[in-house]
Amino acid sequence: MGYSITQTTPSDDHEELLSLINRNFKKTDSQWFNWSHQQNPFGDNYCWLAREEAGKLVGSTGLLPRRMSSSKQPFLVGQAEGINVDETHRGAQAALKLQRALISHLPETEFDFVFGMTETAAAVFKRCRYQEIGNFQNWVKPIRSEYKLKDKIRTTILRKGISSLVDLSLRIYSLETRTFLSHRIKVNFDAPIDERFGTLFSEYSDGSFMVERTREFLEWRFRHEPDTRFHILTLENPQQELLGYLVYVLGESGRNGDYAAGIQDFFCRDQKSLKQMLAIFCEYTRQIGIDSIVLNYFGKKEVMKLLTKFGFFQRRSTIRVFVHANQHKPNFDIKPILDSDRWHLTNAELLS
Repeated sequence: MGYSITQTTPSDDHEELLSLINRNFKKTDSQWFNWSHQQNPFGDNYCWLAREEAGKLVGSTGLLPRRMSSSKQPFLVGQAEGINVDETHRGAQAALKLQRALISHLPETEFDFVFGMTETAAAVFKRCRYQEIGNFQNWVKPIRSEYKLKDKIRTTILRKGISSLVDLSLRIYSLETRTFLSHRIKVNFDAPIDERFGTLFSEYSDGSFMVERTREFLEWRFRHEPDTRFHILTLENPQQELLGYLVYVLGESGRNGDYAAGIQDFFCRDQKSLKQMLAIFCEYTRQIGIDSIVLNYFGKKEVMKLLTKFGFFQRRSTIRVFVHANQHKPNFDIKPILDSDRWHLTNAELLS
């Protein structure tokens, strides 16, 4: 089946794109479309459309400008948007043609490379010569065990008694019980986003591949997103400088129907600060009756080791991470971006 691929902007084909998104992702909210497609703080999104011969729109993809930094010098990269193709056209080359159009446009941009995350289009990425660098990991920390025992122990009193012992064991095992928290550290569980977030990123992110956590980006991602209420936990020293932050949502439903807290994004100046922040957050979720904490993460081994010490266990995610270098940037060294241990990706990049 033949397809025509055209480059456009999201605003030019607003109604058709919104209809396509609704057909495949069940999103009808024009506010969400405007936020995700037309308000990118790093610049205008690129967009490609696939039409069948009769002219009907059957697929789209996009390239989202992002900014990272190396040696405290900012540089531009692109984030490949998820490929959106109608079900009846998913085996007929539409997705491949869309992604090839995106890659062929790369030399006309200032992007050093493109990165993309996908659950379903790995074969398309590989055929377009992306290089795979790893998988996201889904992390879960049980806080209360009773929800796990409902189907196994019918007697309420017995179930609560056993779950109390299990919960105590989980807490003793977790690193939170052995983490010293100075009274000089200030904790805010619903902090405003200000310029200190950008300062934290610029001073402590060197050596990591992560999208700039500027005030502008964080406000767009976690304050302007129309569908979700996000909370922000911050740690501050006596001089009111940020030691780290953690973005979270309450009330996520886990795989077993548990009442979960979802960590959406985090960044700290060092491992000590991350350790303190996790200890505080674990205790907080326990106090408000949360059953478990969930987190998607791709990146540093030292972070994953710390999560394990806090009693998180790992479930392999189906989200795979790919990169494609801009061949017209001859001075760009691709080797560092192939090292998953230098990345820091969270739900901040996984736009729903």
